[in-house]
Amino acid sequence: MSFKEIIKTIKIGQFKQLVIWFFKHPFFLVSAVFATLQTLKIAQKEFPNIHGNHNKANAFRHALWNILIAKKCRIFSDNLNKVVNWTTTFTDWHEDFVINDELPRLMDLHNNAVGRKLFLAWKDEKTKTIAKLLKMELTNAKLIITKEGFNGVNNNSLVFLE
Repeated sequence: MSFKEIIKTIKIGQFKQLVIWFFKHPFFLVSAVFATLQTLKIAQKEFPNIHGNHNKANAFRHALWNILIAKKCRIFSDNLNKVVNWTTTFTDWHEDFVINDELPRLMDLHNNAVGRKLFLAWKDEKTKTIAKLLKMELTNAKLIITKEGFNGVNNNSLVFLE
């Protein structure tokens, strides 16, 4: 789904929530938009036309998205808890409004959380380095077939469905 398509799917209540967030955290919200665009660009470069599926490329994209949102928000706040909490709120909100089946939604939420943990470990790394490190993390990504499959997964491992 492109950024333009995402914007088109926002409902009035969700738009109101975005406006409220903008006034509470204008720099964070703008940072999230730029991080989203950068994530899509990097994912397309690394995994041309396949990062929209429920595969390792999608796991990469979701983790990178969370890392880059937090990294860009960190420019405006040294409080890592505040940055990570806001990134969680924003990306969880996104998963709530995007129509997704249960297993892909759980995959996205899991990989978002892994991305935020990796941000804390890699917060001082350059974006190119982060992309390389994250691609290496894909070698340890776990295939999930059922909802119960999440129970046995390390919370530091990326997951994929296909």
